[in-house]
Amino acid sequence: MIPESLGGFVEVNLQCAKCNNDSLGSKLISKAKKIYPIRLAIRSLKSELPKLFKSIEEGQLYTAKSSDESIIPAFFKNGKIITKAKKVSDNMINIDIRDVEENLRRLLKKEGLSENEIEEKLIKFHEQGSDEPIKLTNRHTIVKRRFLNWFPAASATNMDNRIIALMAYNYLCITTGEMIFDEYFDSVREYIKSGIISKYLQFEQFPYNGPYKPYHKIYRENKSDEIIVTIVLFGSIVYKVRFMNLRIMTDDNYIIIQELVDKKLYFAQTIQEAKKGLYYFI
Repeated sequence: MIPESLGGFVEVNLQCAKCNNDSLGSKLISKAKKIYPIRLAIRSLKSELPKLFKSIEEGQLYTAKSSDESIIPAFFKNGKIITKAKKVSDNMINIDIRDVEENLRRLLKKEGLSENEIEEKLIKFHEQGSDEPIKLTNRHTIVKRRFLNWFPAASATNMDNRIIALMAYNYLCITTGEMIFDEYFDSVREYIKSGIISKYLQFEQFPYNGPYKPYHKIYRENKSDEIIVTIVLFGSIVYKVRFMNLRIMTDDNYIIIQELVDKKLYFAQTIQEAKKGLYYFI
């Protein structure tokens, strides 16, 4: 119902394997964790959701600011932030200190230095302080820089509306029964699959709505001429999907909360029950 990549664990077995793995999985849902508000949320909840933090951040881009105020690209790999090798000018390349020795060996070997000379140069390099140039050969001067701050690289603020529509649609699959097969939803399904705009859908996005919390919530409001499905990710990121000209003849709102620390599922049938704290554990 909510992407597994974001910590969701309620499974809706309705999409065929091709849609779930190809057109929806790898091409659409995989983009969800790259949204900037999602990354800010999981950074805030890192201590509570360490495994999900590593899963969301794996491969994500960062920027690093060095002691000389220069900015270089970096990425998250195996639980660590690694700076990316980058050519700055004809005679300067930024290389992460954890990778620099292997690169220096290769560089000095190409310069024709012997193994003993290479070892002497590497010792000299490791003894050198930060921000102090060290001339290793006639062609190469090395400068160590300390990186003081790491920032998630800027990315899109808004979630792809098709992902939001898919979450809302999956929720309605669970809570409306056979009504989901009504022809009304044909254009909704087409929009999710191929992006063809549906006249029945309207979206609102609120990337930050208060402190981040380790849960997802989804519920609906039944209006006279529309259904509003509200999705709350990490207790703060709010998305609303309006299904125009749709009416459900029931007062039930079916509030579902996925608690992410212990992976527990809570359910309330109406907003009145939810306000009174009357949730049922599933």
